[in-house]
Amino acid sequence: MTDGPEMPSALQVAQALSHVLRAKLADLAAVTISLTREEAALCLGLADGVAENLGRNDADHS
Repeated sequence: MTDGPEMPSALQVAQALSHVLRAKLADLAAVTISLTREEAALCLGLADGVAENLGRNDADHS
């Protein structure tokens, strides 16, 4: 039995999203950009993870 593919780390996801967003934002003449549903879901997941981590850190320091 083989193991499934390893899940990417949060750092790898953040770096990949940074690359995608940087490329989309590189066109300074564009008024809007569009994300695929998958790209938007990854952005939301990353933002939720950061918010959760910051909330935990804030609670630990209270």
